[in-house]
Amino acid sequence: MTSHKHFKQLVRARMSRTGERYAAARRQVLAQATAPRTGPARAHLTGNVPATTALRILLAHAGLTGPDSRPLSEALLFVLAGGIGAGAFAFLYEKEDWASLFVGGRHLWQDDQEYLRAAGKRLGLKTVLREATARKAGERQLREAVEAVGPVIAWVDAAHLPHRALPAQWSGGGYHVITVYAVEGDHALIGDLTDEPVPIALSDLATARARIKKQKHRLLWFERDGRSRIEGAALASALEACATGLTRQRMRSFQLDSFADLAQRILGGKGRESWDVMFPPGGRLWSALTSLYNYIEHYGTGGGLCRSIFAEGLAEAASSFGEPRLAVLAESYERLGQGWSALAEAALPDAVPPCREARGLLALKAELTHSGGDPAEIRECFDQLSRLEKEARKRFPIPAAGVAELRAELSRRLTEIHTEEVAALGELVS
Repeated sequence: MTSHKHFKQLVRARMSRTGERYAAARRQVLAQATAPRTGPARAHLTGNVPATTALRILLAHAGLTGPDSRPLSEALLFVLAGGIGAGAFAFLYEKEDWASLFVGGRHLWQDDQEYLRAAGKRLGLKTVLREATARKAGERQLREAVEAVGPVIAWVDAAHLPHRALPAQWSGGGYHVITVYAVEGDHALIGDLTDEPVPIALSDLATARARIKKQKHRLLWFERDGRSRIEGAALASALEACATGLTRQRMRSFQLDSFADLAQRILGGKGRESWDVMFPPGGRLWSALTSLYNYIEHYGTGGGLCRSIFAEGLAEAASSFGEPRLAVLAESYERLGQGWSALAEAALPDAVPPCREARGLLALKAELTHSGGDPAEIRECFDQLSRLEKEARKRFPIPAAGVAELRAELSRRLTEIHTEEVAALGELVS
């Protein structure tokens, strides 16, 4: 067991000892961590997946445990909250000569409110939701809620959280959830995947809570139905929800087959979403490659596009719930997690110096954000990443022949991953 302040050192030591990637090493260290037992943030837990971690904090505060009466791990709760999801989107802004790529891997990644509401219902909890249009009303609701029930989940624009030091252009698009532990005077104490709770000025918090109009000043907490342990029916419901989420979304871009579509678009073609059209060599292709790496490894996934933490949760569920078949399924998803991480690394080849530098900067930015590093150092990471993009616009670091080979390799890897995902889904629903 370890205390939060030593996470950074332990993660680095594990990376050195095992050769694991940053996300994988941190996930393993966190799995053995305990929460502080005193103070307003006595239920503080850091984590890998924002909404799952926020949910876990509220459950820990309420004393709700797993079927074996032990506190819920993030991995097991990730499974019980619906597990993995899928999604791939690309957007082109021709006037600005800019394009973006997004890959999602958590169940209901597009809707934190429904993710938390459905998870709460599955675990025997009634969701309480509050919203306000004005800052003063929002602050009043926050103070009253924290005073009455303890930790609550708040929706924010991460671009307006000072400790995250995100570039200004993220404003309006940093969809994110945090946990608010306490409000004292003109400051609040929050949890945000950080090793330790983060103090934040209420004025900054109010700005972050108000920026995204459709989530303005939103708070969520739960009311319990009296049970103290999670029942076995919750697991079956969660696995069913996971399978449904992968196959029956309203748009194909939210389904598992979106990965097959992305593989084809990477390879090329004349369609408007083909990488020949959307991501030609230059700044746009650089953005696609760095985004592919970041969204798989560092954007609230725990590495491997959430497949690795899902595998760990399945293995734990096999023991806790007496479901031995899930141990075999866990092996399939562990391989998938490794495959996704390998795809991410292939997108930024180590043999290409700017790509290697970008990987290092993205990992360092994640480490600094999690460990409560100096915002100035985080901004420096963003500045250096911006420099690399500008250089790629002027002269792409991979020659034309190499770009064709890289895209073919990424398409091949993703096609194989999709095939394995479909096979694993078959095991999941059998």
